[in-house]
Amino acid sequence: MPTMRVRGADLHYEDSAGMGEPILFLHGFLFDGRQFDAQVAALRDRYRCVTVDFRGQGRSAPGRGGYQVEQHVADVLTVIRTLGLAPVHLVGLSMGGFVGLRIAARQPDLLRSLTLLNTSAAAHARTKFPKQLLLAAIARATGVRVRPIVAGVEAELYGPAFRADPARAPVREAWRQRWARADRAALVRTLLGFMIRPDVRDELGGVSVPTLIIAGAVDASLPPVHSRDVHARIAGSTLVELPEVGHSSPIEDPAAVTRAMEEFLATPRVGP
Repeated sequence: MPTMRVRGADLHYEDSAGMGEPILFLHGFLFDGRQFDAQVAALRDRYRCVTVDFRGQGRSAPGRGGYQVEQHVADVLTVIRTLGLAPVHLVGLSMGGFVGLRIAARQPDLLRSLTLLNTSAAAHARTKFPKQLLLAAIARATGVRVRPIVAGVEAELYGPAFRADPARAPVREAWRQRWARADRAALVRTLLGFMIRPDVRDELGGVSVPTLIIAGAVDASLPPVHSRDVHARIAGSTLVELPEVGHSSPIEDPAAVTRAMEEFLATPRVGP
């Protein structure tokens, strides 16, 4: 497994090493780079596709610190520079989007384009704090394996249609097994880290790269109002809302996400 030592943690990454323009995929909380398996499979013959697992998630090792959003930003900047990806097409979902939009606003020279999925530029909703602090305490003690906890997590991460589809049961089970093996302390630190993230909506005027925004119409974690707000603040951005899709659009409707990305990436543009 390829790993990169970044600020005290060994980060797992996968690199298709193709000859095309590079795409860096940043996953959401509780997931890892495999969240984008379908998109990588469809794009790897035309692009150099790179996925990275955030510290303490997926196949990356925990670190002593570095779990706030700004610290994940620093990790990703190191990955971009170490692998020579700039200028890169940056794709981020939820927490990955928190990271991606900050990089796009502050260091646009590193990017070719930005794709944001199921994400927000606002601060974490205070109304979520009591429930998520309780979840953090339980997860720290038991991990994400107890049936009521898993059910609650899936209600946040997946739309009703995906949760009820028996044909998708193997996908749901594969992620449950991965969550069960996750490092408890790292997951709690990651959750607390993004819960205290500041509002950066005022920075979005600085995003100058072509931007695609994908929202799930039934996203319970970050409803599409957040994506619409980001769209309104990034000049020239494109917004796609996927019906019956929740918070995990690349898994729930991989064909629609891939199609939107292919059309966006193939659009002629001026620049690097």
